[in-house]
Amino acid sequence: MSFIRQIKQRGKIYYEEVENEWINGKCVQKHIRSLGTDPKNPTTILIEPVHFSYLALRLMQDALTPNDLFEMLENMGQPIRKDELKKISINYDFEKKTYSVSLSYKKKIKIQTI
Repeated sequence: MSFIRQIKQRGKIYYEEVENEWINGKCVQKHIRSLGTDPKNPTTILIEPVHFSYLALRLMQDALTPNDLFEMLENMGQPIRKDELKKISINYDFEKKTYSVSLSYKKKIKIQTI
């Protein structure tokens, strides 16, 4: 069974989904996916092969919009932050034979007034 753990790196808290497995009498923690800084709105989402092929085709046709991606993921029941997207990556893990999409958002700039 998987669970979410916190990792503190460079002063920020990140979340990842992991699972424990017993190998040769030792408990080994295996990484499943990164969730970014907000576990309720992950930046890496597992998807089905049919969704993977849909995204790849739309990207190759230069016809994929952020709204198309948000709509597809919401229809899959995935929580999504609707901030301005910077880029997406579609990934295939050869070892686990799983497909995923990773989302990168534009940084929000804090403006200080003096």
